[in-house]
Amino acid sequence: MAKTAFEKAVEKQTKEAQKAAREAKIRERASAIVNAQPLVSGFQIMDQDAEVVLKAILDAYDGNENNYIGGFDRDLLPRYLQDSVGVEYEKLQMYGMLSSVLQYLSGANLTITERAKSYFDDKETALTRAEEDKKEQRRIAEIEASTHIHKQYDVFISHASADKEDYVDLLVMAVKRLGINVFYDTDVLSWGDKWKEVIIQGTADSEFAIIVISKNFFGREWTEKELTEFLSQQNESGQKIVLPLLLGISMDDLKEHYPELGDIQCISSEKFGKEEIVILLAKELIKRYK
Repeated sequence: MAKTAFEKAVEKQTKEAQKAAREAKIRERASAIVNAQPLVSGFQIMDQDAEVVLKAILDAYDGNENNYIGGFDRDLLPRYLQDSVGVEYEKLQMYGMLSSVLQYLSGANLTITERAKSYFDDKETALTRAEEDKKEQRRIAEIEASTHIHKQYDVFISHASADKEDYVDLLVMAVKRLGINVFYDTDVLSWGDKWKEVIIQGTADSEFAIIVISKNFFGREWTEKELTEFLSQQNESGQKIVLPLLLGISMDDLKEHYPELGDIQCISSEKFGKEEIVILLAKELIKRYK
């Protein structure tokens, strides 16, 4: 007996709901795997199965400018991955390796991203950088164990209070993780202290000063007094002390407010992550203490 229009509509709706449920389950499984993968030097390393599938896809890619791979056969994959290829495609999209996937019975039409083409080289670069960072950390540990610490603090963090929560607190945490001794007002000042005297003494007791310069820094009495103290020490000793770090401002902004810093090499938080800034600081400490 032929199905009525109503029965066909119900059947279609049921199939669509089942399909949506299967797709949601695949996304949930893929997301759990992707989110569990580590970041190495800011680069996300994919899980091993995803790497195997990406390698097979890249082997099938003919180099066309559209990054298109038509008729990718799942039989090109190891047998244990063929039944779960939908999950693998979903993961590769989440990793940013595939921009489009159109599956059919025995294969799929795929479009890879530029990131996919360089993934394995980028991974090697990230692993190499991570190994270099570990070596740098070991060198810092050796410095900490030596007897040549010149001053009580390795670095003074000068900043505007308005930048603490969004940026400076996190930077200080990154510095401390490397075992560097930090003068940070939040840690040093305690109830009843004459805070101006403590801060001025801190400028004298620190080898370096990271000056976090933002719009909030401009025109503040004590941030500018700290900067003046460190510039004075730097001029008297002839040693580098001031390490300017630009937070949300340009070099033109800096020179407009502090022309005396115009000849000092600065770095920007837009170009350097917190961990990279810490490594740069560590290198300066190594040169100072060796």
